[in-house]
Amino acid sequence: MAHMHFAQKNNDLDELDEDDFRRRYRFYKGTIETLVELQRTKLDSATGRNHVLTAAEKVLAAVRFFAFGNRQINVGDLHSISQPSTSRAITDVARALAELRPQYIDLPQTEDQRMQISQKFYREFGFPGVYGALDCSLIKILNPGGSLAETFRCRKGFFALNVQTVSDPDLSIRNIVVRWPGSTHDSTVFDHSYLRAHLETEVPSSYHLLGDSGYPLRSYLMSPFLNPVGAGQVRYNAAHARARNVVERQYGVWKKRFSCIDTPFRCSLETAQTVIVATAVLHNLALSLGDNEDEYSLPLQQDETMVNHSQEHGGIAKRNAIVANFFN
Repeated sequence: MAHMHFAQKNNDLDELDEDDFRRRYRFYKGTIETLVELQRTKLDSATGRNHVLTAAEKVLAAVRFFAFGNRQINVGDLHSISQPSTSRAITDVARALAELRPQYIDLPQTEDQRMQISQKFYREFGFPGVYGALDCSLIKILNPGGSLAETFRCRKGFFALNVQTVSDPDLSIRNIVVRWPGSTHDSTVFDHSYLRAHLETEVPSSYHLLGDSGYPLRSYLMSPFLNPVGAGQVRYNAAHARARNVVERQYGVWKKRFSCIDTPFRCSLETAQTVIVATAVLHNLALSLGDNEDEYSLPLQQDETMVNHSQEHGGIAKRNAIVANFFN
């Protein structure tokens, strides 16, 4: 691509009206302006040369990529920025966003926070004690190469990361794990996560995650009855499915807003992981500002994972108590 002079760049924050801006970037101006201010110190160059991108220009180029995927040349053309500069801007913004992960992606830590989430799950779906809804989703990548490349090939035949998240009732991402190859089973991702240790040692026993039938039944992880017997177990499964569906909705909204995570990443594995976390942070930032994406019309999801028959005694007892106290 021929060199372009940055003096010709425009600033869509100034030039576009709100509707056109949202169509082009999938966010309101206020959200992007907030993001620019959060990142200005990290992203603004120390020099005043006219060919150096400002924080706003970097953010706009990166968000356009997050929203529409791998068409970096088109992204650059839109802003009169060369493709190498666009790539650097995307990487810079993604890294800066990923560094905000502790502030924007966090499990409920206090009893008040846990109670607020649990009460909202109960009000909306009739399932008690819910700490969050858990699931994994395959995010496509290119063949990463190397001796472990085939471990990234998922059961559907493409190369992927198996990304774990926990959703709250507002579709915020409260926990994310992005390091596992696509062939890894969902329950393995969970069993080797900080999340499991946190639930076992720091969360009161009255709370639990909801997972599909691919997860084991434990006192802190409620799964559905595989073969429900009686009206109580049927009602339990129905409420469980409604409440757990928030994580499916969260994935739907996240992938709709950020097309880059619904198409194969044409970058290094490390950069792909950084961009995934960055979009999760931006997803939560937007929700906190009331900048919501319309949802896909998603039906209650049917399990597509291998059934996990592991059931701990504590999980069996707790699930039976929930049925007896809330669904009989």
